[in-house]
Amino acid sequence: MSKLESSYLQLIETLLNNPQEQEINILNAHPQLVNQDFITRLMSVGEKRRQAGDLHAAERLLNLAGKLLKLEKTNTSNRQRQEYFEFLMNLLQQISNRLPTAEIYALIRNNQDRFDHNTTKILEYWANETIISVEPNQAKAIANDLINFGNLVSSYPAGDKSNNLELAIVAYQAALKVYLPTIYVKDWAIIQLNLANVYRDRVVGSRQENIEQAIATYELALEVITREKYAYIWGNIQRNLGIAYSYRITGSRAKNRETAIACYHRALSVHSLAEYPQDWAASHNNLGDIYPNRLEGEKAENMEIAIAHLEQALTVYTLANDPNRWAMLQNNLGNAFQFRVNGDRANNLERSISHYQNALSIHSLEKFPYNWAMLNNNIGGAYRSRVKGDPAANRQQAIAFLNKALLIYTKDRFPRQWAEIQNNIQNIINN
Repeated sequence: MSKLESSYLQLIETLLNNPQEQEINILNAHPQLVNQDFITRLMSVGEKRRQAGDLHAAERLLNLAGKLLKLEKTNTSNRQRQEYFEFLMNLLQQISNRLPTAEIYALIRNNQDRFDHNTTKILEYWANETIISVEPNQAKAIANDLINFGNLVSSYPAGDKSNNLELAIVAYQAALKVYLPTIYVKDWAIIQLNLANVYRDRVVGSRQENIEQAIATYELALEVITREKYAYIWGNIQRNLGIAYSYRITGSRAKNRETAIACYHRALSVHSLAEYPQDWAASHNNLGDIYPNRLEGEKAENMEIAIAHLEQALTVYTLANDPNRWAMLQNNLGNAFQFRVNGDRANNLERSISHYQNALSIHSLEKFPYNWAMLNNNIGGAYRSRVKGDPAANRQQAIAFLNKALLIYTKDRFPRQWAEIQNNIQNIINN
């Protein structure tokens, strides 16, 4: 027997002689031994234990081999995997320590090379294995950290958005193994709400299927969160369900948008300006966002309703108090004025451009790359339709803004947006 083979067997015995929750720490202490040959040896020893009747040890070793094989597909070296794991554990510890959000995001930003699809696989393995193998109090503490991690990473404005959302899904699903609906009704429903929000915005997979999954998850939460018992949370679920219906692809577009509007009004029925100004403003913003796209009613009237809702939201979301949400409202006002029917067309477009520029003063490429790309796409559309100024210069300006948006909306990561922008650029060139 070679020295290396002997080391493999010693490591396997160490694993079997220690609790299952220590597996990750033991493997991370011997990164030089964790490779394809070790996985093969795990499977071999596991099969021998099975034949000898030691089914518990056999199942444990074979399960571990399967999980390590899955991790091997990440194509990272043992040393890299160790670095990923150490960063992830440090990040979760800082979240547990209540480090301010800005500092958490700075930590992620400074370790962006360790925050990709490999991190997602490692988190999935660690979270699901650890949370079922520790004492209940410890499992609940880990679940809380995972929930906070999911909340933070799903809102992280930089990095790879698609992977950020996958990380959040893994975190929430692992936490649900602790927060069971039979024991923690309210907490379970809040996690379902968070999970539904992520599915609604998910990039990976079919957009249509993701939105349907989001709607089903919101409705699952509403089975236990009633207006009578949990009015505030019920309102939050209604508002987010409305957003999902506004995105919905399945079914009648007109009916989906009417359902969304009804959801927003239900949210406003429990979120008053006096008690919950932020939530009240959010629903008015949502109504201001959907009325320009409403298919029922008169278009001109819908636009005026949209502007009125957005201006109400601006009484809460001010530049001084909430610059990020103020910028979001500026974008939505830009959209409303770009397609406004009433008033002077030229002046409406100038107002639209001004609102988009206001938003861009806050949502920079460095801090908010996805919002920045969306705004450049929107302002490109306004310049394409602009009445004032030189037509040729407006067209060139429109193309320049659309090309900026393509810096973020790449073909591989955002194929739908990329295709739409490419088509718009071509139409500008051809007309």
